[in-house]
Amino acid sequence: MKNKYMMAILLTALSAAGCTIDERPELPEERVTDLKIIVTPGEQQNTYLIRTNRTDVIAFWDLGNGNKASGVNEVLAEYPFPGNYTVSLEAYGVNGKTNSVSVKLAVTTQNLDLLDDPMYEYIAGEIGGDGKTWVLDSLRNKHLDLLNPNNVTESWWGWSPLAKSASKLYNDKATFILNSEKGSAFEYDNGGQSTTQDNEASGMAFIGDGTWKGPYEIIGGDYVVTVTPPKNMGWSLSQTGGRYYITFPSLSSGHGGYLFYFMSWDTQYEVRAISETHMKVFTWTPNNDSGTSLRALYLITPGTPSGDDPIEWEWSFD
Repeated sequence: MKNKYMMAILLTALSAAGCTIDERPELPEERVTDLKIIVTPGEQQNTYLIRTNRTDVIAFWDLGNGNKASGVNEVLAEYPFPGNYTVSLEAYGVNGKTNSVSVKLAVTTQNLDLLDDPMYEYIAGEIGGDGKTWVLDSLRNKHLDLLNPNNVTESWWGWSPLAKSASKLYNDKATFILNSEKGSAFEYDNGGQSTTQDNEASGMAFIGDGTWKGPYEIIGGDYVVTVTPPKNMGWSLSQTGGRYYITFPSLSSGHGGYLFYFMSWDTQYEVRAISETHMKVFTWTPNNDSGTSLRALYLITPGTPSGDDPIEWEWSFD
C-alpha cells in the first residue's frame, strides 16, 4: 500500500484512555445505534474512501484487506485484487457504548499498479511474475531464535544448525505470488509433512483445524503431521508505525498459511529485516506458561548460501 496513504489511515488520533466505558444511567442509551459505513470509489481504480456517517465517534476499522486503522473517521483503502471484502467498524461514543457494523465490498477488477511499495517485490519478487520462494536458513546458528520480548537484541535460546533435520522441516518451501492469474497467492510445499512446536496446545490446534488435520507422530517433542497444504491460500501485507506485517487469511474450511514452524493460528509475521536473498521475521506466540514468546525466523531464497555469514539488509527495522 502506498506510504502516503498508510500514514493517513494509521494515524491514531485518540488514546485508549478516551474509550473508557462510563456506566452512568443518565447517559443516552441510543448514542451510536444509527452508525453506518459509507463507501465511495476513489480517484484511482480499486481504491475506496471509507467513512462513518457520524463524526462524533471514535472509529476502529478492519478493512478486510489485511489492514486496520484506529481513531480516524475516514480511511482510503486499496484493493489491488478482485474479491468480496468485509469492511468492519467498531465505534465508541461519548458514553463509552460500542456499536459495530460491517459492509460487504465487491471488487470486480484488479489494479497491480497499487502494489508500488518496494516491500512487495522484496517478498514476492516481480509484480506479475511467478512468485518468490523462501526456505529456512538451516545452517545459520539460531535460525529460530527465542528473544527477550522486552529487549529484542537479547537472545535467550535458539536452534543450532540443522537442529530440526529429523522432522524434515528443512524440506519446506514458502512461495509468495502477486500476479493477475493467482492474485495475492501463497503456496506452501511441506513435502507431505508439517511440523508444530513442541507443546500439545500447538499440536492440537494444528491437527484440529479443518484444513490441516491429519495423522501425526511426535519427533523430538515436535508434532509432525502428515498433511497436504490447501491450494487456495492467500497473503496480505500491512504496515503499522513503520513496521510491515505478513498475514495469512483464513479459508472457508479452516485456517490459511503459516511459516515453517507452526506455533499458533492467526499469527502475524513482522518483517523485521529483508534483502533480495534474506528475510528475518518476528512472531509473538503463546507459550507453555500462558504467556507470550517472541521468536525470530531467518529465511533465505533457494540457492543462497546458508550459514552464519553477515547479512547486508536492504531494509531493516532493527
